[in-house]
Amino acid sequence: MVTDVLMSIRPAYAEAIFDGTKTVELRRRRPSFSGGTRVLVYSSSPHQKLQGTFEVGDILADEPHLLWEKVGERTGIDREAFDAYLAGCSTAYAIEVKNPRRIEPTQLSIRPPQSYLFLRSRERGHRRLLRLAAA
Repeated sequence: MVTDVLMSIRPAYAEAIFDGTKTVELRRRRPSFSGGTRVLVYSSSPHQKLQGTFEVGDILADEPHLLWEKVGERTGIDREAFDAYLAGCSTAYAIEVKNPRRIEPTQLSIRPPQSYLFLRSRERGHRRLLRLAAA
């Protein structure tokens, strides 16, 4: 089942996704969605706007040093930043970014998630975001 998720990403990393220099999104916790999910990218402070979308490809999981060997050059960050972000994690996750697409930057009518939020078409605030992502 394909789902839609609103995901908070720091502005520099969101930009790197849309310019193609970042093709995996790192996470410290296992995402509870799978390949085929559409991610709506919320660029966090100071931008605080919906910036675009991408489709989830594979989700890789491994010890951080092994994950770096697999995807390090695709992360959009250097090894020092990678290690700092994942310090203390026994397992790290890399979400493959496919088909990134910018949209007109848009303020949210709902409270943005700290990590991510499943979007449901039956909720009024979510419907607007889903329409923006589909345009």
